[in-house]
Amino acid sequence: MELTHSTSGGHTPHPTRLADKLATIRQMLASLDTLTIAGQRHLMTKVLAFLDSHVDRLIHQAGHGKRSMLLEQLVLLRRESDRQLPSVPAFGERAESLLALLASGG
Repeated sequence: MELTHSTSGGHTPHPTRLADKLATIRQMLASLDTLTIAGQRHLMTKVLAFLDSHVDRLIHQAGHGKRSMLLEQLVLLRRESDRQLPSVPAFGERAESLLALLASGG
């Protein structure tokens, strides 16, 4: 995800800060309970894609125990989103815990 910033009539890519991305993901999580089941699953997939990419980077810096915990949380999130009737509170709590780890830098 990149934003463009105009300087001297041209556009240069400006990476979005992690804090901004985390805020966007949190807004997505907050809106889950207002959506249809199909909408919830769609948004959960987007949240998972974000978490997958960022947790993957964090895993390389983490010790074995933390690495296992991170991977387990991702598996549980994926299972929840794959359920026929996903639990928004369960998904949200697990996602928030991973977001907190990302925000703290691991």
